[in-house]
Amino acid sequence: MRVSNRLLWVGEAVYPLHNVVRVHTFVLSPDRKKAVATFLPWILLLVVLFVAFSRAGNPPGMLAAAVPVAFLVSALVRRLNKPDLYVMSVETSGAPSAVVTLGDRAELRRLVARIVDAIEHPEREFSLYVAQPTVNIGHYVHVGDTANINGSGNIGVVKK
Repeated sequence: MRVSNRLLWVGEAVYPLHNVVRVHTFVLSPDRKKAVATFLPWILLLVVLFVAFSRAGNPPGMLAAAVPVAFLVSALVRRLNKPDLYVMSVETSGAPSAVVTLGDRAELRRLVARIVDAIEHPEREFSLYVAQPTVNIGHYVHVGDTANINGSGNIGVVKK
């Protein structure tokens, strides 16, 4: 990530600093409830099958049920142990935005301050290496509104 010649570079993307309308940080937490709700029914079904096979004296059936249970439990534990992500979002006056994650929230806030300083002082430039981990955003709780509007004659979004 760097700022030079009034441009903000985030990886391969470039944003003119005069188009940046908001820079903020937030915490993106894994959706642990969804993970449990997704995995638990399958685990319970396989445990019931395991018990049924064990009562019938069917060792191959027990193994066939036990292996997927072990796999699902390990996948659930991995999902539940995913850390919270500290995220900086850079939003522009148009649709584009950039998201950067760091392990240290204080460092992320210092990065926001440096970007704001570069916006306020056009002569300021900086360069900083930011490692972006690969993140499956579907495993995290989405923060914010989502609107899907189709057709014509729409008057807005009604929030309940």
